[in-house]
Amino acid sequence: MPIERWGAEDWLKEIVREYVRIEKEQAESEDTEKITPVNRRSQILRAFETGNCRLDTVMLLAESVGCQFQLVCKEVQVVEF
Repeated sequence: MPIERWGAEDWLKEIVREYVRIEKEQAESEDTEKITPVNRRSQILRAFETGNCRLDTVMLLAESVGCQFQLVCKEVQVVEF
């Protein structure tokens, strides 16, 4: 989806840019100066290369490409016969 949206050349740059924009919106005002594309690029690239990252990173990456997660709680009942 990101490659179709931004092209094969620019998709990573655009995801990083959108990720930073969203993270700055959600951050405390004094924390935003540390949130830059230069600081986040390696973190995001590592997440794609390893397939491993923190939950907050996954949620911001999903939002960066226009996706959302839906959390559903369910109750499991075990009935013994």
